[in-house]
Formats: sequence, C-alpha cells, structure tokens
Amino acid sequence: MSRTETYHINDKTMKYMNFAQSRRKHQYLGLPGNFKSRVPQEMIFTDMTSARADELYYNDENLLIDLEEESDYISTKTLEKFSKYSIFNSYWHIKRKLYLAVICHKTPKNRTECFEYAPSVYIHVHYIHLKQDELWKKYENVINKVKHKETLTDTEALDIAFTSKFISKRHAPSVVEKLCEAFKDAKIEDKHLKLDVRVILSGMILKHIKSEIKQNRLMEMIGMRNIENELDELVYEQYGDKLDAKDKEIENKNTIIKNNEKEIKTKDNTIEKYAKLIKKLQAFDDFNTPEARKIINALILLK
Repeated sequence: MSRTETYHINDKTMKYMNFAQSRRKHQYLGLPGNFKSRVPQEMIFTDMTSARADELYYNDENLLIDLEEESDYISTKTLEKFSKYSIFNSYWHIKRKLYLAVICHKTPKNRTECFEYAPSVYIHVHYIHLKQDELWKKYENVINKVKHKETLTDTEALDIAFTSKFISKRHAPSVVEKLCEAFKDAKIEDKHLKLDVRVILSGMILKHIKSEIKQNRLMEMIGMRNIENELDELVYEQYGDKLDAKDKEIENKNTIIKNNEKEIKTKDNTIEKYAKLIKKLQAFDDFNTPEARKIINALILLK
C-alpha cells in the first residue's frame, strides 16, 4: 500500500469490527446479561417515515436491547423519538422484552426516566453517562500500567478501546495515538480480547486521525496488517469442528454431483447412439436384411 493511500479495512474485518464493538461495548457498560446477536436496526413507521436505531441486539436473557447514543441534552423531542423506537421494536420483536439504554455525552438529570408518551403508554429509559474526568483516569491508568509492564485486566484492556471512543472530540486524536502506542506493548492475556481491542481501536484511528500517513503508521503499529490471518485462526478455533463437518458435507455433495454428472453424460451418450442407430434403421425398407438386423441387435444391447 502506498504511503499516500487511505487505509481501507476489508469487508470481512469491517463486519468483525462492528460485531466486536457491539459485544464488547455491552460488556464494558455492564448491561444486563451477555451479548448474543445483532438484529436489523432499520424501522419503518405507519406514516412511512423511517429511522435507524444506533444499536439493536438480543442478549441471553430474552431481552432486546436498544442502545442509543446522544451527544446533546435529552429533550422531550428526544424522548418522543425513543418512544416511537420502543413501540416499533416491541411490536416486531414481540417475543422479547425491551431494554432501552442511552449513552449520554451531556450529564442526564437522573439515571433513569419514565416518560409519558400517551395516557396509557410509558417509556422507561436507562441513562449511561461516562464522565470525562473518569475517562482521563482510565486513560492514565492504562498508560502507567503498560509503562511498568503490568498485565492489564479485561476492563483495562477495554479501556484502550472505549476511552478513545468516548473521550471528548477535541482530545480524541492525541488520545488515540497514545493508546495505539500503549496497545503495542500492552500485556493482555486473553488473545480474543486483544484481537477485539485491536479492531475497535483501528476504527477509532480511521475516525479521529485525518492524516493518511499517520493512519497507516498507527495501523501498522497495532498490527492490523496481519488481522485476516488472526480472524481465520479465531474462527477455526471457536467453530473448527462445525466448519470441518460442513466442509465434509460440501465435499460429499460435490462427489454426488460429479457422479450424477457422469451418469447424465453416460445417458446422453447412450441416447445419442440410440438416435443415430434409429436414423440408420429408418433408411431400410426391409428390417429383415442382415444389416438391419445388426442395427436392431445393437439397439437391444443399448437398453
């Protein structure tokens, strides 16, 4: 890749990044249960207007979690928007109970709020606020622990990923750069966690670092060049038995298909020979002649 080219993450890595960010963000914020699977975020209302949830996924406790993020203060208009989301999602995911959480960049009035959307419809919102001074403490703690070659806890490893995401935009570029340097030397025992932190951090590089040269340098620093091989290893480590069984199933199906193709080809050849012999036989007025009888015998043998 040329030093003047923008770093492009391939489609497979991008999909994994989105999945990793959703799963690890759920873990980092301490939301209920364990992340299970993402679901479509698009919504179309009865007036034919559309909207898109920020994050929408199932956990393992039969909850549908709508995780929104708001950069401004929560207003009545914001709550009305959340209410429409909640009504739509409750209808489309009727077998799941809804949990609505909102990451607030501005300090909310309370940790939760019950909003009256209609006389018989109330929406319960759970607010999450990450204070800037607390984020700076997490940042400094990670930098110091890496400097002293100490092993990071799982939460501290995730601080590398999410401090860069939630820190103020004004400081984000310098914070991302420093966290990339820290990640390069960080001791993270869980290799799956380390992979997830790497791909989330790569997203922050592309979001906050404008210089293409610096993007490339930071991507190389955190080891994004070898990410595809690591993803393949991770997939086979977790799902190897299922994938091997699937490969065997595909191999067996391919064998059956090839055998069927051979059988069809053989039948086609037989039909072609049969047609040629019939055509020759039609040229005879008397089927009792030696040559005609010879063709008839050949036809009998083809059967």
